[in-house]
Formats: sequence, C-alpha cells, structure tokens
Amino acid sequence: MTTGGEAEEGDESQGNVSTCQNPELPAELTDIFKSLAENQNIVFKSQQIDDPEIPIAEKQQIARESFEKNRETFLIRFGGYLNVRQLSSFQELAVREPHKPDESLEEMCLLLEDFKRKLSTRSVCIKNRRYQAMQQLLEKGEYFSEHEMMQRAPDLYQDLVGQYLTEAEKKERDSYDVRNTSFSGILMHSLEKQQRDELLAETQQEKVEEEVTSAPVPSALPEFEVPLACRKQWGAFDDDEPIACSTSRVAEARPPAKIEQISTPEFYNPGERKLLRHEFLSMMKERFLGGEEKDFDYTAVDDNAQLDDLKQIEQDEEDAYFKDSDDEEELPEQANESKESSEEDELDIYMRHLSNHHSLQN
Repeated sequence: MTTGGEAEEGDESQGNVSTCQNPELPAELTDIFKSLAENQNIVFKSQQIDDPEIPIAEKQQIARESFEKNRETFLIRFGGYLNVRQLSSFQELAVREPHKPDESLEEMCLLLEDFKRKLSTRSVCIKNRRYQAMQQLLEKGEYFSEHEMMQRAPDLYQDLVGQYLTEAEKKERDSYDVRNTSFSGILMHSLEKQQRDELLAETQQEKVEEEVTSAPVPSALPEFEVPLACRKQWGAFDDDEPIACSTSRVAEARPPAKIEQISTPEFYNPGERKLLRHEFLSMMKERFLGGEEKDFDYTAVDDNAQLDDLKQIEQDEEDAYFKDSDDEEELPEQANESKESSEEDELDIYMRHLSNHHSLQN
C-alpha cells in the first residue's frame, strides 16, 4: 500500500524522467524540424494511396524523435533537405559532446561538409540549367515576346519602352487577328489590357503623390528692414519725426521655374529607343535567371537533368580542381614566407644588440 507522499514522489520522478527524455531544444533546431515538416518532397512514413495526409505537427514530431534517437541517422536521412544556414546551425548546436555510442562526431562533420559542397555545386548547376532554359524560351519567342513581357512587368515596360511609343505603334502593338481568334481569346485579351491600363494608372498616380509629398516647400526670404540712417532725410534733426525713404518689405518667394520633362516619342531617335528596348529585355532575362518570375515553375527547370551542359560541367569541375590545387600550394609558400620573416627579425635583433655592445662603443 502506498501513501499519498509516495504517490506524489512517484509522479514527480515520472515528470523528471519525461523532462529528461524531452529536453528543451534550441529554437534553431526546432525551426529545422518545422522546415522539414513543411517540405512536400520528404516521406516521413510509408502510407497507402487512400491514407490521409500526415499533419505537419506529426511530421515535425517524427523529425524530432529521429534527431533525439540518433543525430547521425537523422543527418543521413534529412541532411539533403537542409540549406547552408541550417547545416551551419546543426553543426554548431548538435555536433558536440556528449554523443551516444552509435554516433560519430567525425562522421557527422564529414556528412555536413559533403552536404555543403553539394549545395554549392547545386547552385552552379541551377544557374546553368536556367540559362539553358532561357535560351530555349528565347528561340521559341513566345515567353520573351513584347506582349508577354509587358504582361509580367507592366511598370518596367512603361518606363523603358511604352512611354516612348507613338500612337500608331501602340495601336499596332495592341492589335491582334480577330478572324483567327476565338471569342474567349478576344475577351481575355481585352481583360488583360484593361488590367494593365488600371495598374499603370495606379502606379502613375502613386508617383505623382510621391512627388508632391517629397517636393520641398519654398521658404520665404528673410525680412529686409531699411536702416535708421537711410530713413533720415538730409537736414533733418533727431527730434524731428523720421520720414522713411523706403518702407520695410518682405521679399516674395518666387517658386522655381518648372522645367517640363520632354518624353515624347519624337524626342528620342530610333537608336536611343532601341537601346532602351534592349535594356528592358536584359532586365527581364535577369529576372528570369534570378527566379523572380512568380508564375513560372522553376522546379521543372532546376530539377531537369536534360538541361545540363556537359561541357560546362566539365569546365566547372576543372576550375574547382585547379582552385583547390592553388590553395594547397599557397599554404606552404605562406608558411615559408612567415618562417623567413621570423628568421630575419631574429637576425635584426641580434645585430642590433651586437652593435650596442659596450666593447664596440668608442
């Protein structure tokens, strides 16, 4: 038979055991578990086709239990889904003593370095694949056509191209073949044009409001007063009532002359307009390569091995190899230079003491 005190002690000991089993982890590790739980490409446990989706909280708990059970196994299973910042946080917070008998800190360090190297190679690979995809889209012409780019970046298009078009050029740009277009296509074209015009009008209104609010308020010139000596007439005495030869006045502030900006299409020659159009195309290419196109499926490009340029990959590997070789050669050279400098310093010290010896003094 157990007393009330023994029962309380038993509950307290069980609470301590549960606390030891689930210690409070740093926020960085918790964020890693959450990031893994939100990744749709990770399979946390085997499921049938008709099974419901595992809740994110349950996925996060599975990742945490795997970490607490064996950090090395956790890294082997989930390390490939972590970014550079998460790998650095894991190395700083998790790869340290004490470790379990079936864990190896050295192996975990090697795994982390391998994942970081793969991420670096992955970054270069993604850039090359996006460049190849961009070249294919340029050859097809539709994605980087003037109409499509205008739809994706109307503000940028208006600043660099649209405002310098003549009315005839705008009409030609917005025209389309009605005979070979379905009713839904005509309706879609009209809606797109309406949305673009509304967006441009809102942007223009915002720019005007910003210019009005940011424009400096002209300050009035300081008040000029006529000196007393100037107000006295010739031959007048001090006790006479002074007659001002000029009254005090406040100079009226004149607003600065407004210089109208000339932005008519006729002001720019064809060469300048062509240069602006080329600048617009270059900026749209940079947006694509930088992953800034929101409606584009970059996953289909980044994970497409068929876009790999084998010659470019071979060149990148050669560059990385020679770079590592140069770094290894620089280390012994730096060591020799430091050794020689230290020897020279010791020699200088010895010669200075020798020259200051009393036997050599006159």
